[in-house]
Amino acid sequence: MNKSKTKIYKSYDSNILEALFLKYGVSKYYIRQSISGSVQGITPDAIKKDYVTMEKANQETVANLVNRTLE
Repeated sequence: MNKSKTKIYKSYDSNILEALFLKYGVSKYYIRQSISGSVQGITPDAIKKDYVTMEKANQETVANLVNRTLE
């Protein structure tokens, strides 16, 4: 019987998780649950919103650096 890995795990940016950990003072496990939508409330909504904002800013920064190096 072939026991291949079929579940796909979502990985989160560890730098952003660390920043959210410092900002909110909650565990990284709770932050990951908040981002995935497993927990409900005001704080998880704020954490998810901040994660999306930070991830977008991070991607834009990387894209700008790549564009500068290609010029």
